[in-house]
Amino acid sequence: MKRRFLVSFILCALTVSVMVFAGGCGRQADEAAPVVNPIEITVSIDFPKKSELEDISADPFKIEEDSTVLDAIQLYCNVADMPITVETTDGSIQGIGGVENGDYFASRTWQYKLNGELCTTAEGQQKLQDGDVLEWVYQK
Repeated sequence: MKRRFLVSFILCALTVSVMVFAGGCGRQADEAAPVVNPIEITVSIDFPKKSELEDISADPFKIEEDSTVLDAIQLYCNVADMPITVETTDGSIQGIGGVENGDYFASRTWQYKLNGELCTTAEGQQKLQDGDVLEWVYQK
């Protein structure tokens, strides 16, 4: 009786082990999903000199068609392993690369320019188009 129980237990344990290891052979959770309808934009980030961070200049970046400015900067920072802080109530950018609004100058905040023009449209509402130039600046 004990032998039969031991054999059944070992068979069950082996079956569970095989299922666990075979299930782990699929796609990794942190693999990026392919972009289905890609557009290419250019991203620049102008950090304040006091931060001693190197500016990012004209970095080509692919995003999904119909993405917003908010979508693009969040994805860019995620891919670049760069911290980003987003205000959850209104979706505004509060910090990029560890530089938060008001860190170096009380009246300075992160703002964005689209194709050279400073924008006032909320980041989550401004859609991007193929070829757009998105620049983040820390200014008054």
